[in-house]
Amino acid sequence: MDALALVGIHKSFPDTGTVALSGADLRVARGEIHALVGENGAGKSTLARIACGMLAPDRGGIEVRGSAVAFRSRRDAERAGIGLVPQYSMLAEGLTVAQNISLGHEPRRLGLFYDSRRAEYEAAMLAQRYGFSVPADAVVAALGPSQRREAEILRAMARGADILVLDEPTSILDESETRTLFDLLRRLRAAGAAIVYISHRAREILDLADRVTVLRDGVALTTLAAGQLDECGLAELIAPTGACASGRDGASAPGQPVLQFLGAEAGPLGPVDLVVRSGEIVGVAAFAGNAMDTLEDLSAGVRLPDRGTVAAFGLSMDRLRRRGHRIAYIPTDREGRGMSLRSSLRDNVLAGRLSGYSPVEYAARKTPHADALALAKSMDVQGHMAAPAEALSGGNRQRLVLARELDKRPELVVVANPSQGLDPAARSKALGAIRKARDQGAAVLVLSQDPDDIRDLADRAFVLYRGKLKPIDSEEAGGLSALLTGART
Repeated sequence: MDALALVGIHKSFPDTGTVALSGADLRVARGEIHALVGENGAGKSTLARIACGMLAPDRGGIEVRGSAVAFRSRRDAERAGIGLVPQYSMLAEGLTVAQNISLGHEPRRLGLFYDSRRAEYEAAMLAQRYGFSVPADAVVAALGPSQRREAEILRAMARGADILVLDEPTSILDESETRTLFDLLRRLRAAGAAIVYISHRAREILDLADRVTVLRDGVALTTLAAGQLDECGLAELIAPTGACASGRDGASAPGQPVLQFLGAEAGPLGPVDLVVRSGEIVGVAAFAGNAMDTLEDLSAGVRLPDRGTVAAFGLSMDRLRRRGHRIAYIPTDREGRGMSLRSSLRDNVLAGRLSGYSPVEYAARKTPHADALALAKSMDVQGHMAAPAEALSGGNRQRLVLARELDKRPELVVVANPSQGLDPAARSKALGAIRKARDQGAAVLVLSQDPDDIRDLADRAFVLYRGKLKPIDSEEAGGLSALLTGART
């Protein structure tokens, strides 16, 4: 008997003209980690939301432990023992981690008053039990992406679910945090839990999963034992046209300095000395918690250094218009910094260039619509131009920001975690676009928690550890994962 079965699931969104699922099936056994994979827009997140009561299917059925169910809300699914760890945070930002974890299940004193101490104690004990470091009393709005993911995972566990649905859970976790999560999931599997694991990362899927179901165009193409696949074979199932292609093109010698750090210090970062020249890609790899977010802020001009200098084109960042046409910025926080979720896909694609249209052109929409459509198509962004950007899948959001920023023919590109949430084919295309920017003369700084990004892109590479940069040579880059791990010990 399956712990969770979704049979013949259909789901469309008439407002956007999107058919997300066309008879998809998924069966997950007790004591199993079952990976759900597919290209961006294949329907993975939609299927996960249906399993967790957040969407109702148009047709098809859901069974939990052999019994047919019809969820009307996420709470119904939680009562049935299904917990969701979503791709994008759904935590209440104004509440603490403990308050989010206990939301709807608040501990009471005398049956009346919210017991904040008990809530924080229980959250802290839960975090300690599973090896997470997120503070129970921290307000969610003050947390970075990695700690928000930890809080989401803890919240699902606090509900006592024995069926877990994890949507891209490691997209913003470093390797150490990923190993901690994997250890936990294996313990839960040994205890009989059923786990649906959605990810684009072939290596971690094959390391973790027992079985793999491949979605394509809203239909389950096949289900195979993970042991029957290798990374290339899985990539070809997900995207059969060149998904295994990778590698770097050669680049000419770099030119003049464009982005310069001279003794720059800010909070836990520094001092940092770094130069990124035109026509080169400089990569910086780091686990979360090593001041990577601070380095990103300084590089993009979001923050000024406390001491030292950060300059671009010979001008300090306080004198430079960061969002001018010369600089492209693809942030880690795509939703918060890279796009407006409630605005249309068209307006998000054209952000920063709307002033180039006359009032008559913009009112008529014809020319802006055609330009936005062409730009979205260049990076295979799939979605209705008039639909809000929040309707896009995670991978499509990533591609939207990449397409818009790199279309400017920038002279400086600052890109954080470029392959986050992308399937193998989309990742190959995204990395190709970044290389093209370099080959056209841009200075490119790549910051990533994924060693593969640095290995596949960088002409020069560094490791950031405890706020300090260490250069690595080409031989060390081949073992970048081990080098990063070693830096922590």
